Amino acid sequence: MFERRAQYRHICLRFVLLVTLAGVTAGASGAQIRATGVVDLDGHAVDPFRRAAGKIVVLLFVRTDCPISNRYAPSIQEMSVRFGKSAEFFLVYPIGSETSEVIRKHLKEYGYKMTALRDPQRALILAANATVTPESAVFSASGQLLYHGRIDDWYTEFGRSRPAPTTHELSSAVEAAGMGKPVAVATAPAVGCFLPSAP
Repeated sequence: MFERRAQYRHICLRFVLLVTLAGVTAGASGAQIRATGVVDLDGHAVDPFRRAAGKIVVLLFVRTDCPISNRYAPSIQEMSVRFGKSAEFFLVYPIGSETSEVIRKHLKEYGYKMTALRDPQRALILAANATVTPESAVFSASGQLLYHGRIDDWYTEFGRSRPAPTTHELSSAVEAAGMGKPVAVATAPAVGCFLPSAP
């Protein structure tokens, strides 16, 4: 009886270990698989998770005609510089009708010096669970989604903002991830311009 219990316990432990390893492997490659269809402004395919080369990946979903996205431009650019050693920041333009020329003009107008990506097939939108712009997503170097949602609480609702934000969810998530610590807040609702539903 004791031997049967020991064998059963051993089998259960092996099963749990195999499931855990499978989950880790899936998490490591899942984000890369979902990045299919992402292109740079020259139309070349880009996998941001490979481009980051072992760094944390931060996606910022923006659109050229969203006033809230545009107000965040200085903060987004500042964070990309501040966390540049540990994280790779990407601007993601998910609106298919925004051409590369329009995006280049937008980058210049708002002083962005970050890599801009187009997501016409909504691959990154789905990977990050994004619904509005601006919205952010933080992935570990292995592709695990650690945080998604608002940049901070500057906006309480569309068209209404505080004088200054009182919480800073995105920078806190990037900082924690960079130090190998758990991200305290996994998601926070974003306020902005809604993304169109899939065709």
